Amino acid sequence: MDEKQKKHTENKQQISGSAGRPYVKSKRSLPVNLHIVLIALIALIAVVAVYRLYRWNQGVDINDLNAGLEDIDPSEFDIETLDMIIPMDASALEGREDDGVTTILCLGNNPFTDDRDDTGLAAQIASKTDAAVYDCAFPNSSAACKYPTYNPEYTRDHFNLFYVVEFLRTGNFTAISSIAGDEPDPRYTQAVEVMKTVDMDRVDVILIMYDSTDYNEGTPSDNPDNPYDVTAFTGGLRTAINNIQETWPYIRVIVLSPTYAQYQDEDGKLHNGTLTDLGNGTLNHYLVKESEAVLDCGASFIDNYFGTINESNYEKYMADHMHYNDAGRERIAERIADVINNRMDVVTSAP
Repeated sequence: MDEKQKKHTENKQQISGSAGRPYVKSKRSLPVNLHIVLIALIALIAVVAVYRLYRWNQGVDINDLNAGLEDIDPSEFDIETLDMIIPMDASALEGREDDGVTTILCLGNNPFTDDRDDTGLAAQIASKTDAAVYDCAFPNSSAACKYPTYNPEYTRDHFNLFYVVEFLRTGNFTAISSIAGDEPDPRYTQAVEVMKTVDMDRVDVILIMYDSTDYNEGTPSDNPDNPYDVTAFTGGLRTAINNIQETWPYIRVIVLSPTYAQYQDEDGKLHNGTLTDLGNGTLNHYLVKESEAVLDCGASFIDNYFGTINESNYEKYMADHMHYNDAGRERIAERIADVINNRMDVVTSAP
């Protein structure tokens, strides 16, 4: 082998490698700058954060929140009501003779007054409890008064809860009888005539139920500076309940909350009471405040808002945005009858 062939053979061995395998030239990767990758990642995070903050500030359309709710079956969920059935203090019943008849006095507004016939709420309560029931409710009245003291220019305050209780306490019905006679609606006079026949010594239970009237009229739900302000929804309730308990300590007081209802504005448009704040809270805010006030007074409370006619079933039981049909009154009567018949026998021992 001459010198030229020898040199060619050595070069071939170097290219083939020590094992005689062909040498494959590796492809060299492009250089990666980690600083650029890190900066890009930080920029992406910042963009996402800014977008989410923007969406948060924009809020959420309530219609979007409600979208699809009609497809949800509410029976799948357990609803905890605010019912509170308070035992009677045995000392309050000392010396009181049981006449064997449960006597119920109904105070309030339209749930009782819309129908005073056999299909009415009072009549159905009587039927389902075998009780003697007196309906002394006034149409379109409220738990709160319009004025803190008597205003002769606004005599309709006489039909509101505080004054109705005062007339029952004094037994003097001259003023309310005269004012009721000025009303074209005969139901006002009918209620006064029933009031005159009630023997408060025989009354065992006073039922108080007002619908969403106080909420609809923009009455304050409460007055934090004066819990007994009769111009506030809960103030009117507190004052009336306390006066009842001071005058007739042996009478059990049961307050029934409004049911779900809608607010109708001046243009006739309906608004969901659960979502609509007219300046003093939504309708369920009134429910919570009412339950707190009733508990403060040591009275019993039946939650109709969640436990009887609610946002899921109201179309079946309501004649319009706030009044009940026959089925609605029967449903409310069933709730009351359950308490009267099954949950009222507990009496605490005297201290």
